[in-house]
Amino acid sequence: MSRRANPDYFPHNPGDPSPLVAEIKRKVRFEEVDALAIVWHGRYPSYMEDGRMAFGEKFGMGYLEMHREKFLAPVVQMHIDYHSPLIFGEEFTITASLHWTEAVRMNFQYKITAAGGRIAATGYTVQLLVNHEHDLLLARPPFVEDFCARWKENRFHE
Repeated sequence: MSRRANPDYFPHNPGDPSPLVAEIKRKVRFEEVDALAIVWHGRYPSYMEDGRMAFGEKFGMGYLEMHREKFLAPVVQMHIDYHSPLIFGEEFTITASLHWTEAVRMNFQYKITAAGGRIAATGYTVQLLVNHEHDLLLARPPFVEDFCARWKENRFHE
């Protein structure tokens, strides 16, 4: 596999906990393709969102939990590399990985894989944490501190 097909958007530093990973399987729907029967490039951010939703459900860090804990995590940066098009009816897997950071942000990396392991797209998002008034948080909320402590203690990988 080429470096381009498996980028390392967020390097792993010694001592950092391993990324937390969630996957979801999907099938390309008719509404997602263009006249050539391939997925329109503008649909891939929605696939990344599907990956983040699966992550939230798996690890208890979803949008409802964030809202309940009085913070939000808007996307402030997004990057997508397109490798091979998905086509109508094709099954694929979205893998979302949250990478460790000491900063008050969330670094997600994505891989969209078609049948047979063919890489369709890779990418990343950066999400900052804000309060309900949209003020940037300069320290992690207690909920996130607890989440990070459990992550560092490897309690998600047991």
